[in-house]
Amino acid sequence: MRKNIDGLAIFLMVMICGVWGCQQVAIKSVAEQISPGLQVGIRSAVAAFFVYLLFNRKDRIFHRLKNRRVLIPGLAVGILFALEFLLVVTGIRLTSTSHTTLFLYTAPLFTAVGLHFLIPEEKLTRLQWIGILLAFTGLIIAVRFTSASANTETQSLLGDLCAILAGLSWGITSIIIRCSSLSSIPSSCTLFYQLATAAVIILLASVFTGQTTFIATPAALASLIFQTVVVAFISYLAWFTLLRYYQVSSLGTLILMTPVMGIVAGVYFLGETLYHDFVIGSLLILTGLVVCRLGRRKLPVPLFTSIQRR
Repeated sequence: MRKNIDGLAIFLMVMICGVWGCQQVAIKSVAEQISPGLQVGIRSAVAAFFVYLLFNRKDRIFHRLKNRRVLIPGLAVGILFALEFLLVVTGIRLTSTSHTTLFLYTAPLFTAVGLHFLIPEEKLTRLQWIGILLAFTGLIIAVRFTSASANTETQSLLGDLCAILAGLSWGITSIIIRCSSLSSIPSSCTLFYQLATAAVIILLASVFTGQTTFIATPAALASLIFQTVVVAFISYLAWFTLLRYYQVSSLGTLILMTPVMGIVAGVYFLGETLYHDFVIGSLLILTGLVVCRLGRRKLPVPLFTSIQRR
């Protein structure tokens, strides 16, 4: 049975959300030097290689694929992972990073609602429903740009739709991991299946669509290293590890911090304007998170206990 979140989980989620909040900004900031799709494809391939080198001997990554109970969901989450980021890089070109980040992180809502109907222990309480509603309302209010932030109103709407579909893909991915045999295998295996599949699909898509620009400037290389080592390797591995030990619905509500951090990164690195709506939305998001935290049944779990049991 998954545990309620504790102090360690909250600390790790703050770090993870900070990293994920910066990744869209990092991709777009060097888009003229490296095509967004190529960036994601390269980072996925290199990160998959790192995961294989570090964990294959211990976790027998390829050996587990011989089992169809692992192969089928492994391929499924890999394809969904690739689809998610293909939609993200498409959305970035059509709308602002704020819009992209905002709608991408509706994923926890899809996951929490889906698991509510699939797994008894993941059922949301009435107070948690209120918290999710408050948090999602805060996300909507936090960023309120007009179509002038994109090329045209039609392109902005299409970019927003891509981001929402990316969030849905991510949400379904988490449900599959939680409900399939992937929940009982090492997180490194799940991460490798996703990264390797995404690398192949996204790199092929970049070649076929002509998105292969690569100018090795210092900023471009620094962004690529950050995305490969920190985002695609360290943060994803930490996320899948947390999914094995803690309730997904609780982790999902904490992920709602990411859009706020992403907006801050956009303001700081890209010079985006900070509106008062952001402050109001942030307060609603924090309120929603507190309500979700207080709304579930509390089971005391000592700090570090769940990690030591592995």
